[in-house]
Amino acid sequence: MAQQVIENTALIESLFEIFRTHGYEGTTISLLSDVTGLQKSSLYHHFPKGKEDMLKAVVSYVSVQIHQHIIAPLSDRQVEPEIRFTNMIGSIKAFYCEGRKNCLLNVLNLGDAKTEIKKLQNTDYKAWLNALIELGEEIGMSQREAGVWSERFLIVVEGALVIQRLTNDIHTFEIQMEYEQKQFHKFLKQ
Repeated sequence: MAQQVIENTALIESLFEIFRTHGYEGTTISLLSDVTGLQKSSLYHHFPKGKEDMLKAVVSYVSVQIHQHIIAPLSDRQVEPEIRFTNMIGSIKAFYCEGRKNCLLNVLNLGDAKTEIKKLQNTDYKAWLNALIELGEEIGMSQREAGVWSERFLIVVEGALVIQRLTNDIHTFEIQMEYEQKQFHKFLKQ
């Protein structure tokens, strides 16, 4: 039983990399079969609705990763705010391989995405946003300031990933994350 969980996790991680690289439209069952090493019939055995089920599994997997490695540690008030923010930046950098890996949100055409997938992604966005707002308020920002700062931070993360992908400048994401960390430290010193 435990072996199947490991295999399923490895399968989901493989699917995640394919979708994050090729997007939903660019990902074909043939590509999924080639990369995972599973025949098409095996993929359909695991995911009866095909790509749609696979994408749902990937989005759920990403959700767990975000909650486990970003949101929960960010909300841990037993750790100093500065350390939580620094750790979050480190987790983001690791998750996106210093900006070399796409955000799933960036490569999905949300106009065509299923309502359920949009809902899952929106729930995660709001949870991350709220964790940042709480952190901002904890360090002395007003509720409005914390809201603006938090939303802007998430826009910077997503925007830096998109621009780095567009320009192929491998330093874009790193520079933006360093800047955000410096801004956070400046606010703490006020």
